[in-house]
Amino acid sequence: MRKLLCFLLLLVASLQAHALKQEDLLPPDEAFKFKAEAVTPDKIKATWDIADGYYLYRDRFGFETENTGLTLADPSFPKGDSKNDPNFGTIEVFHHKVDVEIPVGRGQTIGEAVEMALKVKFQGCADAGLCYAPQRKTASLTLAAADNAKKPEKGKPNALLDVIQKSGKSGGALPVEQAFSFDLVAVDKGTLKAHWVIQPDHHLYRPKIRFNVKEPQGVQLGSPIFPQGEQVEDEYFGKIEVYGQDIDVEVPIIDSTGLQKLVVETEYQGCSDSTGICYPPVKKATELSLAGLADAPPREQDDSASATANSPTSPEDAITMRMRDDSYLSILLFFFLAGLGLAFTPCVFPMIPILSGIIAGSASDLSPRKAFLLSLSYVLPMALTYAIVGVIAGLSGSNLQIMFQNPWIIGGFAGLFVLLAFSMFGFYDLQMPTSIQSRLTEISNRQQGGSFIGAGIMGILSALIVGPCVTAPLIGALVYIAQTRDAILGGLSLFTLGLGMGLPILMIGTSAGRLLPRAGAWMDTTKAIFGIMMLGLAIWMLNRIVAAEVTMALTGILLVSSGIYMGALERVDDESGGWGRFWKSLGLIMLFYGGMILFGVAAGSSNLLQPLKGIFGGGYANAATAAEPRLSFQRIKGLDGLQQALEQAKAQNKPVMLDFYADWCIACKELEHKTFKNPAVVTALGNGNTLLLQADVTADDGQDQALNKHFGLFGPPQVLFFKPNGEEIKEVRLAGYEAPEAFLGRIQRFQQNVH
Repeated sequence: MRKLLCFLLLLVASLQAHALKQEDLLPPDEAFKFKAEAVTPDKIKATWDIADGYYLYRDRFGFETENTGLTLADPSFPKGDSKNDPNFGTIEVFHHKVDVEIPVGRGQTIGEAVEMALKVKFQGCADAGLCYAPQRKTASLTLAAADNAKKPEKGKPNALLDVIQKSGKSGGALPVEQAFSFDLVAVDKGTLKAHWVIQPDHHLYRPKIRFNVKEPQGVQLGSPIFPQGEQVEDEYFGKIEVYGQDIDVEVPIIDSTGLQKLVVETEYQGCSDSTGICYPPVKKATELSLAGLADAPPREQDDSASATANSPTSPEDAITMRMRDDSYLSILLFFFLAGLGLAFTPCVFPMIPILSGIIAGSASDLSPRKAFLLSLSYVLPMALTYAIVGVIAGLSGSNLQIMFQNPWIIGGFAGLFVLLAFSMFGFYDLQMPTSIQSRLTEISNRQQGGSFIGAGIMGILSALIVGPCVTAPLIGALVYIAQTRDAILGGLSLFTLGLGMGLPILMIGTSAGRLLPRAGAWMDTTKAIFGIMMLGLAIWMLNRIVAAEVTMALTGILLVSSGIYMGALERVDDESGGWGRFWKSLGLIMLFYGGMILFGVAAGSSNLLQPLKGIFGGGYANAATAAEPRLSFQRIKGLDGLQQALEQAKAQNKPVMLDFYADWCIACKELEHKTFKNPAVVTALGNGNTLLLQADVTADDGQDQALNKHFGLFGPPQVLFFKPNGEEIKEVRLAGYEAPEAFLGRIQRFQQNVH
């Protein structure tokens, strides 16, 4: 219901915005009336009359001229208004009117009148929230001859022109390729070197220099080794490190084994000190050949930059290194034990009732041997699916499991659970077509729930849909596959991980073959219990794609219905034995709790475990609920959103924590409800000294995939930490769920690295 309401509100808002754009929004020439005049022989004044309800950005102005012999100095702006812009943070804007004075360097033309073309660029918005595209205008002006001006002698330019000629700007701003001449070469098989020739009166921003491997997928670069720059107070970015002279930057390749060539994209940005023009970010792709080059020399362990790039800085890196160095047997044993450790996590535990329901479906003729074979038919395809999906993810850089986390697939799988549940209740039998039954008689029963093929299919679907979890062992194996392209060891490791996860399921399923009743009323009761569990799983699946209130209401309905089924409303007679009274007691509890949930949903609660919390007690209770400690995140989208947020943190000199979240991610919700609400964690991070960002990758669209690939991630949950200058602290990166106590230790290491 809440999602539907939000959708309607957004629809209305978008319609209103459309109506505003079509009917009420002024044309840009009326909203921002521009004129320019020459007030003196060497000064121009540009004026904008700004309509009420509109404003211009101070840092979106640009001025240039193509006249040979003329140059524009830094413009002089009046004091503007401070505005908290949702896109650019705190920024200076102009309302009503703005006059900008631009000094003009005349050079040898100072003694004569000159016709010039002044080109201006500006951008503004309406207070209603709609922004115009950047506007460009050209004004034709006549610069008068200066009275008593002494024309420079031929061959002896004046001082201003001399500076201009020396800086190469007598004809205006330099093209970015000339201002920052760039080259990238491979020094050896493990080292790249980037070189910039920076023209005088220009500078590059150090934090804007980035390197990213475009091809082949999976190759990673270490932390670049930058020379010492100069700290300046920048008008746009605050305190920042810049380079005003030629620089060399060394970039290590983490693992170049078998690598013949690669394509590296380099991004950088700089400005002109003399004209005040800031160039847009430049991205250049360079194809490099490593064939025939010498191997990289060993790097010193005390070199902080190379150590960051090459040493294992997280549990995932340590696992990757283990896979490179250890024997096959020790690697497979490690992954099997890791799978056992994951067996009872929320990612795997829901598979137990699924398998139990499959076994219960054929309990009428079930033996321990058949229960074992059914369980094995479920576990082996599940483990094999983990291996195949892992190899595909490692080689391609995309997680196939995430592709299955869309509403149609999840909704269909939830519907399958509902069908299985009603089959358990005896409403119908799920049967295969007769033509198929005749061919599969020896390996398949008539009831789909109890067939070996059905168990195998459910195992595959469970691996793909039920448990898309990111853990340190999984990430370590994926990174190993991506870096070495060794699909055999990577696939075997993930298959062994799946077997470890499936061992408890196999044991429980086999035990069920001995413990389940064979026939009679008890068998019907057992099937009904598993039917209720199937309905619960369907609701649990829907929780990924619908509002919490919807699944909470469905849970309440299921509990009330189950309570009534268990005899909560029936009279207990004298003939009822102990079991009858016990079932009635459980039914009453379920009926009562389900009723509380329904009442809580109707009153606006979304807390399944405490449905009445904050409902009674008036304002005090509501205030207490509202004051529940939790971390408050700023949502970002894609690389552009992250870059803007990192620049905001840099301007505020704050470190950054970035949480990758998705609605369908079980471990993400564990982090959100257990770790991020822990009072000690809230105290450590929620004091305003750290910028908390959250990337919602539920949609897994192009922007989400680009953000994941930028950091070499395969899916949520992931928590990344950055210094105020935007550099990631890789050794404290978190993959998967972590309890509050352990997370506090991670925060402490993060803060130590910052300070």
